[in-house]
Amino acid sequence: MTHHSMQICAWSGLLSSLCIAAPALANTSSPFNPPEEELGVYVVNSGSGLDTGCTFRSGGPLIISLEVPAIVNPNAIGSDGYLKDAPALVSNGVLGAQAVMRFPVYDIDSGANVSGIQPEVDKISFNGTFKKNLSGVNNQWTDDAIIIPIEEVKFGQTNEIRIDIDTANTSESWCMAVDWVSLEFDVSAPYVLAHGINADASSWDAGSAPGVLETLDNTGVLYTRFSVTANGRSAGNAAQLEQNIQAFLDSIKSKKVHVIAHSKGGLDTQELKARAPSFEILSLSTLSTPHLGSVAADLSIIQKAEVDNRVNQGNDPNGFAATYINSWTFGQGPQLPGLRDLTTGRASEAISLNLRGNIGKTFTIGANADANGNNDLESSESAGLFPGVAHYAAERAWRVMRDFSSAPILQTQTTPCFFCLGGEKTTLIYQTIVAATPQDNDIVVTTNSANPTSYGTSLGNSLHNHSTVKNAVNVDQFLQKTIPLR
Repeated sequence: MTHHSMQICAWSGLLSSLCIAAPALANTSSPFNPPEEELGVYVVNSGSGLDTGCTFRSGGPLIISLEVPAIVNPNAIGSDGYLKDAPALVSNGVLGAQAVMRFPVYDIDSGANVSGIQPEVDKISFNGTFKKNLSGVNNQWTDDAIIIPIEEVKFGQTNEIRIDIDTANTSESWCMAVDWVSLEFDVSAPYVLAHGINADASSWDAGSAPGVLETLDNTGVLYTRFSVTANGRSAGNAAQLEQNIQAFLDSIKSKKVHVIAHSKGGLDTQELKARAPSFEILSLSTLSTPHLGSVAADLSIIQKAEVDNRVNQGNDPNGFAATYINSWTFGQGPQLPGLRDLTTGRASEAISLNLRGNIGKTFTIGANADANGNNDLESSESAGLFPGVAHYAAERAWRVMRDFSSAPILQTQTTPCFFCLGGEKTTLIYQTIVAATPQDNDIVVTTNSANPTSYGTSLGNSLHNHSTVKNAVNVDQFLQKTIPLR
């Protein structure tokens, strides 16, 4: 027993050196299992200062290094690893005010009563700040813990735990050991920004999404963004998202993530959920995502079909649908094959297959481009939508979105034609279905489609178009809802 080692050293100074060199008498592992590492839980279970056997003062101090990843916004961390403004992060709900450090220690004779020998006094410090004297029981493991203010934790760097052994005695009398160390604290899960169709990660830059990145930075959350295939199908984009998000989360030992998505990015993310990734999507926040599809996509599919005739068997009282289909777009806007995921038909199919509405915490915001409410679309209201698209094209799309609920393709017919290329003529028959009432929309998605009543929590609609809906005010609404989720 350790106190026997102490007595041998005390009774015979000739044997004191043997105490220093003596083999460990302690167990090398405690009966206490360390917690599993995950976001906000970081563990060191091997290396310097750990499992050293019962170590005397000459074998110390024990120096244990514990690395905590940079799991908050890089702008919130100083060059020394400490938080620049810890109270602000705590106030924003990004971090808890305190961390708990656990560390099983062996054979702490803090209550010993031996003549001529002081009880064991082992001093523990965290990043150079003295925390307390250890306490425990002879020849037993103690599952000890200390509260660490979050401002004393280094992020993205190594934290040092130091234990000075048996500081109350001039001769070596007591020894001790540490099995492992963990540090646990509350922290918001990181965020991923998912872009829409015919776009990439740069669509979240200040020029296209004013104030969004600045809002995320100021809040202090950790976030990243990835580019997936610009006009790819949701199934393929979901696979790309899964791979990218997994690598990102692995780097910070997180198993949870929030996603803020624009337009088709919300559909890609729900297909990602259907893939049952190994990480948890804590929340999905969508900006003008066509959850229920878009009639503009229906008509664009018809427009892009290589046929000789397009026959409408539905209503088109003002000829807006025909004008939309027969107009040139010069390659602007969403393209195939991803465009198919935006149609109203695909929306119904995807919902039935549980490819949409499958993320419990879904928050939605739609947009109405008719900001002044005059039942017309002015050039200032379409500005910034798609680079290179003239206002007249945006106005045309806004009108079909307002007046039609869907435009399904009924059938495609092929008939002999002597004068036609290949000797036959192809006719596409479709149907435009007039909406029961005019639909508010952002030129691409109606507010009803952006805020489905069948799932999700609507945070309302903003007076913006499909591009300018990506703004600081809307993203801040999402952060207020999602940061508290753990």
